[in-house]
Amino acid sequence: MTEVVAAFIWEGDKFLICQRPADKARPLLWEFVGGKVEPGETGEHALIRECREELAVTLSVGDVFMDVVHEYPDITIHLTLFNA
Repeated sequence: MTEVVAAFIWEGDKFLICQRPADKARPLLWEFVGGKVEPGETGEHALIRECREELAVTLSVGDVFMDVVHEYPDITIHLTLFNA
């Protein structure tokens, strides 16, 4: 199972999602900012790294908003969604 983290970033009634690139797995789908947890990383550290890489921002990671396992045809992920 692949460990994945994402940030639930919102203000008022708006929240941030990004569209996946056309040349990647699950092309053009919308998702929260985040990515895979690397060996030796905590979920919080992985999320900070991914947000720096994808958005060029450093964020404060809050509590876990949701924790879910999802099965795609080619991969099973354990997603931890953090408030940020």
